[in-house]
Amino acid sequence: MNKTLIALAIAATLPVAAVADVTISGSLTSKYKNTGAIDTDSRLSVASSEVLANGMTATAGFSITADTDDDTENSGTATLAGDFGTLTVGSIDADGAFQAGDVGGAVPDTTDSTSSTASTVYGVHFSGMVAGLTVSAQVNANTGASGSGATTAVVENTTTSGTVAGTNFAAATDASKTKSTQVGVSYEVNGLTVGYGYASADAKDGNTTTHNGVHEGQTAVGASYAMGDLVVSVGKQNLSAGGTTSKDALVSATYTMTADALTIVAQADNAPSGDYQLNMSYALAAGFSVATEVDKGKTTSLTGTYTEGDMTFTVARQDDNTTDASIALDYGNADLTIGRVGERAASHTNIGRKAAAQYSHVTYKVAF
Repeated sequence: MNKTLIALAIAATLPVAAVADVTISGSLTSKYKNTGAIDTDSRLSVASSEVLANGMTATAGFSITADTDDDTENSGTATLAGDFGTLTVGSIDADGAFQAGDVGGAVPDTTDSTSSTASTVYGVHFSGMVAGLTVSAQVNANTGASGSGATTAVVENTTTSGTVAGTNFAAATDASKTKSTQVGVSYEVNGLTVGYGYASADAKDGNTTTHNGVHEGQTAVGASYAMGDLVVSVGKQNLSAGGTTSKDALVSATYTMTADALTIVAQADNAPSGDYQLNMSYALAAGFSVATEVDKGKTTSLTGTYTEGDMTFTVARQDDNTTDASIALDYGNADLTIGRVGERAASHTNIGRKAAAQYSHVTYKVAF
């Protein structure tokens, strides 16, 4: 008998291990500035999903992120989902369980820096829903993935002119991570949602009592009601830390209107002193669109975008009276951008932004 046929016959009798679907993706971005600086960032991600014999779904993924400052960050997450809910271990949202119960938006999201909208830690998170009742719970670990408690903050407590007293930046180096237990409960019926959130400690190490985010012994109760395009919510937080005064209840209303190519989002609340925001966008013919944002006490920002084939031209007038402009060319998996970023003044009110000089740049990104 032919040796090849014999080999195939033997292989056919051997058990075959199930192989989960695996997705590999990544990108490399390199930016050169006219100041002579160059910054290269890379990311590699691997994700896998498998439906188990009992009907539950197991997923796993990890990513490796690195840049030219030798700042390398590895993170991984595994989940198990079924009728009971979803269990997640590894890298999780630092305040995910708490925010699930803060339906009134009384407590801002915990963030790593002024340029981010979220913060991650290592821990265990669970979320499940039964008959309109959603329950979330998590435990944030007091170490990172390597078992070490020390970490370097994303934003240091300095500016180009030196240290600024009283700013809300995280410390340059945090001595240890904080173990935190969080619970969030919400219930929805006929457009009305009520919720409760609790955290035993800071959601992210490096937080201060003035920094946005979840802190020690913090609770939040709230309700939200949707009436068509109008959403009204109310939320109240409480801080147990000694000497810390809890803020007044936050009452907010958001109205969204869409008429053909025009979209208007109006939002108003009672904090800190009757704040309001108006966002408008309008898509014109021939690939041209404009968007504007009006905030109380700030200069209006205005962005114009024109798209022609693979090219997108953008001009943005920021709320600090600076102008950014860029031309982006989309080549499928590769993108080339030539642009100019206006000078940024330092700001330490709420956002804690560092000062930055004006620069021009050429950025090339390849993704797969």
